[in-house]
Amino acid sequence: MGRFITTTGTANVVTIAATTAYSASVNDRILCDSASTAFTVTLPANATLLEGDQVQIIDVGGAFNTNNVTVGRNGSLIQEAGSDLVLDVNGAIVTLLFTGNTYGWVITSS
Repeated sequence: MGRFITTTGTANVVTIAATTAYSASVNDRILCDSASTAFTVTLPANATLLEGDQVQIIDVGGAFNTNNVTVGRNGSLIQEAGSDLVLDVNGAIVTLLFTGNTYGWVITSS
């Protein structure tokens, strides 16, 4: 995932556990547990992005339908839309790929 390659040739993915609002960085794999409350994961700022950057959001608590996780677009488009993305399917795994300013973030898997 993403732009950082280590000396061993592997992608530098960072796994984060989140139960409250979180500001994502490029290459984050975010293990979201919204069992207690809904919250927002904010994507990296548009000015810092390169084509091919990725963020992955995973519903580890199986509660997205009860307590939605909102993906804040932070100035970029998501699926060509100027609105935030609401994740409301239990067990969802969503990978977002930044494609540039024309289309913004696109969902590559869900």
